Amino acid sequence: MNLTLIGAGNLGRALTRGLLASGALPPSAITATDRMPQAREAFLALNPALNWAETIPAALASADLAIWAVKPQQIGEALPEGATAPSGAVFISVCAGVTLARLEALAGAERKLIRAMPNTPALVGEGVTALAGNAACTAADLEAAARIFSAVGKVVRVKESEMDAVTALSGSGPAFFYFIIDELAAAARRHGLESEEALAMAAQTARGAARMILETGLPPRELMAQVTSKGGTTEAGLAVLDTPAARDLLEQTIAAAARRARELAAG
Repeated sequence: MNLTLIGAGNLGRALTRGLLASGALPPSAITATDRMPQAREAFLALNPALNWAETIPAALASADLAIWAVKPQQIGEALPEGATAPSGAVFISVCAGVTLARLEALAGAERKLIRAMPNTPALVGEGVTALAGNAACTAADLEAAARIFSAVGKVVRVKESEMDAVTALSGSGPAFFYFIIDELAAAARRHGLESEEALAMAAQTARGAARMILETGLPPRELMAQVTSKGGTTEAGLAVLDTPAARDLLEQTIAAAARRARELAAG
């Protein structure tokens, strides 16, 4: 399988690192192009056997999969340049807010198109990417795309109608968790924690809690109960946190992000 990256920025390089590290693709099977001159050096520094093309048509000449990692406002200009790509090539867009209908208008409904929503933890191999394909895509096409993005984290398949909620939860979600971790660390400092490691402790606690959910398969409420002793410190803290007002705040946070995602998709 030959992979082409239209855009060799942070995400493109993270995917390449993950694919090379896992052995999923050899460097000779990965080609990139980017309009920024400095991108070439940074990309080829990952492995000298990687391929670079100066134009989009040249990059797509032998592509089986092509990831369009350009800014949403650039996709209208860039995607039509893929008209000469092999007819069976699958185009994957990571452009936030760009719908499959918009992609089909640019590339044609006969083109196999996948909308992908990765998040920034993909840069450290801990991302989550949601995939939704158009009617031209087969299960094998989606599986091939999933193998690529699994190099930088977890992959889930969703209906396109779910993408706004995906954007709010996993696309914007890292920022929400950064906020919570930062505020927990700051509160601990105000209540006597003098260690310079307060932020690292809060982040590691969040990481450990996330792994407990993912690896035990237990519901969060059950894990909460395991930590909570009658009359103990966790019970006292949860009495403040686990309230309708707090749940409503999180509801409003996701609602606002999802609403903005819908607005962006509508143009």
